[in-house]
Amino acid sequence: MNTIKVKHDLVPFVAHRGCSGLEKENTHAAFVAAGNRSYYGIETDIYRTSDGHFVVNHDGRANRVGGVNVTMEATPWELLREIVLYDTDGTKDRYDLRLPSLENYITICKKYEKHCILELKSAFTDEETAAFIELIKGYDY
Repeated sequence: MNTIKVKHDLVPFVAHRGCSGLEKENTHAAFVAAGNRSYYGIETDIYRTSDGHFVVNHDGRANRVGGVNVTMEATPWELLREIVLYDTDGTKDRYDLRLPSLENYITICKKYEKHCILELKSAFTDEETAAFIELIKGYDY
């Protein structure tokens, strides 16, 4: 049987939802943990909030990650950012585990020189797409 040898330093690994095996998915902690490792990039999911902000979340709801039954698209950013998320052990003891904004994510990726891999979850209009592209450009990234 033939085997293929892969030199791992040449393979572009992507941290799915940040370093979600170590920290709570799609959080600052997961993105920083990924930034401190040799990943090529960091993947995340983006929704639009009811007031036009861009929030990081996979499901479009806060129930699974934070125990609060709200949707990203029907809730303003001010309320979403107050939700404390469950840690990987199921507790809510870490005040730092919150829903990040797109700006938070971009800042971390830029600091750690990681490629951004965005999965766009909302049905973004052309204007909204242009807005988040301009937001990213504003960080010179």
